[in-house]
Amino acid sequence: MRWLVAGLTIAMMFGGCRPHARRVVVYVSTDDAIAVPILRRFEAETGIHVLMVGDTEAQKTRGLLERIRAERGHVVADVLWSSEAIGTEALADDGLLAPHVSRVSTDWPESWRSSGHLWHAFSPRPRVLVFDPRRVSRDEVPTSWSDLVAPQWSSHVVFADPRYGTTGGHLAAMRWRLGAEAYGDWVTALKTGGVRTLPGGNAAVVDAVRRGEAKLGATDADDVRAANLAGANLDMVIPSHGPAAEEGPMLMPNTVAIIQGAPHPAEAAELADWLLSEHTARMLASSASGNVPLQESVAADFPELHVASPMPLNIDAIESHADAAIATATTAWGRAQPGAR
Repeated sequence: MRWLVAGLTIAMMFGGCRPHARRVVVYVSTDDAIAVPILRRFEAETGIHVLMVGDTEAQKTRGLLERIRAERGHVVADVLWSSEAIGTEALADDGLLAPHVSRVSTDWPESWRSSGHLWHAFSPRPRVLVFDPRRVSRDEVPTSWSDLVAPQWSSHVVFADPRYGTTGGHLAAMRWRLGAEAYGDWVTALKTGGVRTLPGGNAAVVDAVRRGEAKLGATDADDVRAANLAGANLDMVIPSHGPAAEEGPMLMPNTVAIIQGAPHPAEAAELADWLLSEHTARMLASSASGNVPLQESVAADFPELHVASPMPLNIDAIESHADAAIATATTAWGRAQPGAR
């Protein structure tokens, strides 16, 4: 019932659907403030009515993934627009996504789409360490995620609950990059140093730093930008993903996929290509989210979003580490706890 009400409420934002009109149902984990203007523009230019169903900040992505699994055999959604890639790859492994050879992304690097064209990545944003420059000097902030275990950060670091959103993918990438043993040592060292996990997603991490409850928070760049637009005065550093700086920072992409058995396959294909287009890349780059455009023609207009030498991603390999990475962290760090320590 909660999902139905949410879907109908957001559908009303788009003016509803006339009988016999073309339409598409999209499940979206990207924040409504970012997704709605893009989907409204799609409606205006194509005449295809959009019914959008979102998820809560605390449940980010996971609720939608479980709903797609529950709807196997009686499919409701046509398209998944996810703010991360690991859960999308898991759906592909479960046989829940349909192949789509996009006319937009044919020349993109293979790392930005699945080998079977079951999903396509677009407009990523970096994983960052957020801090308050009134409390922490930028020169002090670690330039590598591995350096978070330094004694000076003991009891001063917060993560979002790794079972939801992009934190789980971040930890999976750490395990993939470091290896299982070194990753386990890193998680244990953070536990010894008093790391805390918070409910409420990446936004809760940013809020904890803003309130002075933590000095450093692991989050996404768009959450820091959103807080600053709302009046905060926070800064961020984009750390490398391993002990060596040349290993590069992690960019977490958005992904779009068509659901296997989608009721409106033609409209789903149009929406998928729209989300992969230069137009959407420009809207996301210029939005409060500040997503990094993959297209060189768009990136040239947003030099401030450029991330030098990002870590090459292998989403399939990273996803294979996700369950173990999350289990290791949640076992070591305990349940997410709200509020200050």
